[in-house]
Amino acid sequence: MKSSVFSFLLLISLSLSFEVYEKVSFERLIKKLLNYRVIYLGEIHTSKEIHEFQLKVIKELYRKDRNLIIAMEMFQQQFQEYLDRYVDCEITEEEMLRRTEYKKRWRFNKKLYEGIWKFAKEKGIKLIALNVPSELLREVRKKGLEKVKSVYLPRKIIYPPEEYRKFLIEQIKKHKKKLNEKRFIDVQSAWDNGMAYKLLKVLILYPNHRIVVIGGKGHLYKGYGIPYVLKRFYKNTKQAIIY
Repeated sequence: MKSSVFSFLLLISLSLSFEVYEKVSFERLIKKLLNYRVIYLGEIHTSKEIHEFQLKVIKELYRKDRNLIIAMEMFQQQFQEYLDRYVDCEITEEEMLRRTEYKKRWRFNKKLYEGIWKFAKEKGIKLIALNVPSELLREVRKKGLEKVKSVYLPRKIIYPPEEYRKFLIEQIKKHKKKLNEKRFIDVQSAWDNGMAYKLLKVLILYPNHRIVVIGGKGHLYKGYGIPYVLKRFYKNTKQAIIY
């Protein structure tokens, strides 16, 4: 895997401009990331190379600072217990995947991600189930976000600003099925708010830890999505995004 130079986007939490691009060596990248509390490793879910890079970053951050937590979009929040039990060596990987309904709810090949959760287990790093339940998204799609209340969502929903909204509308056009624009944006908003809300809770519960977030790059577009919502919840948290 080539690792001498990477392009990445840094989101500085007090800045209104999210587009700060730099190309740096891997060593300088890690040094920079140590200044941030939340680090998003954006991905294309099927890219083996990206997942190898994610694991490399995680290992190097852990070597520098063991107060590390890994939050994964691949697992839904209602199954947190089974990630805890897996890391604590109470259940096997096979049982953890079965209990979290990984195959049904995420579906991507487990080999793409297993290096991450195996490293977490080996080192005793807490794994966070970041995603919201599929059932919640179905309810939002059916009723509309304004009519749905859930423990997985904040009381006040942060809706996408205009630039992110335009990006989402462009994604609608790429779908083969004709999608309802409002429902699509409602679902994306529920997704982003639910995951940001979970990160907020983790930040408060573990004030001395750094969080590495493994998630799709569509939830991180130009610093919008999850980082944008989290910034509105917890203004001074320094966040970095790597594409």
